[in-house]
This record gives sequence, structure tokens and C-alpha cells, in this order.
Amino acid sequence: MTRPHASDRVAVVVGVLTLALLGFALRPQHTATNDRAGAPVERPRPVEIHRPTALIIGDSYTSGSGVAEISYGCQAVRRMGWLCIQASEPGTGYISGGPANRFTVDKTTKRQTTSFGERMPGLSNLYQPDVVILDGGRSDTFVPGDRLFDVMRSTLWQVHATWPKARIVLVRPRLLGKPDDDLGFDDGFIAGLGQAAGIDDLIVVDPILTFKDADTAGLVS
Repeated sequence: MTRPHASDRVAVVVGVLTLALLGFALRPQHTATNDRAGAPVERPRPVEIHRPTALIIGDSYTSGSGVAEISYGCQAVRRMGWLCIQASEPGTGYISGGPANRFTVDKTTKRQTTSFGERMPGLSNLYQPDVVILDGGRSDTFVPGDRLFDVMRSTLWQVHATWPKARIVLVRPRLLGKPDDDLGFDDGFIAGLGQAAGIDDLIVVDPILTFKDADTAGLVS
């Protein structure tokens, strides 16, 4: 019989020790309590795991065409290991869907649309997110640029005031079918928003920037 080499024996020992340590680490921790008879009873100690929560406020791009879980926003959030809250309504925006041009979302319940800012009081009663993502503005292009800037600035400030500990992410409004069109949200417009709202650490994401010189016709559905 061939005798094992020293390196093989070391590998076996390391493997056994690794399994032993894993078994210890995965073994439930217990706390001792007493039952009515006075005998000690061991109960597993619950493991506390904090998963950041991301709240997405957006339009039809963000809500997608199916359930919230398969929207692109929630898929990205889940890949980060976070929890996703989808609060998007088709056709809405920073202004659209509000008093200026409100319309009915559900004919059965007669529920009407709300703008991004109008949703926040209700959302703040339900959630305390770690990250707030604003993805809209595509439906607001009917509004003059200076007016839209003021409303977007006010909305960003409202998010910060509502959830002061949350990181705020602004998705730059774009249309996948027209990646070369900035829709009026040029670099100066976007750069000025964070400064005007007093948010120094505003995160701006331009998801279509890499498609600027590409043919996106086959990607639109």
C-alpha cells in the first residue's frame, strides 16, 4: 500500500479542521431559560441580519410591464442583496400625474395618479428606506425647463427631509429608443439639481449613456 505524502496528510488535516470550524460556526447559539418545572431549556437565539432597503419612486419605465419583482429596478436591487420597495405609477413624474394633469390609473377602483412628491407622505408612514431612487421625468417634458427644475429640486429636498439618513439616487431621464436625446435634461440641468437642493452626496445614474452611439431598436419592447 502506498503511504500518503506529507502534503496529502496536511490537506486532510486542514479539511477536517475547516469542516469542524464550519460546523461550530453554523451551529445555532442557544440561550438557557427555565421551564415551569425549573429545568433549564435551551432555545435558539435569533440571528439578526440587516438587509438595506431601497425605495424606488418612478414611472412606467420603472414599474415595467409585469409584477414589481421582475422590474429592472427591483432586479438590480436584489442583486445587491437588498430589499426592494416599488412605488411607481405609469405616466407619472415629478409633475405629471399630479394636479396639473391627473388621470385615472384603475377604472375599477377609480384610483387616480399621484406625482412623486404626493406619494412621499404615505410612503413615509410605511417605510424607512436606506436608499431612495427617483426614476422619472420622461413624462414631464411638456413643462417649461425652469419650472420643471424647480419642482425636481423641491422633490429632492422633500426626499432628504423625509428620510434624512437615506442615500438619494437620481436616475437621469432618458428614453432607450432615443439614447442621443437628453430630453432637455442636459449636464448643466442635472449638475445644478443637487446643488440647488442642498444635497452634496446626490448620486446620479445615467443608465443609457453607454448606448449613446448604439442602435437600440432591438432593445425596446
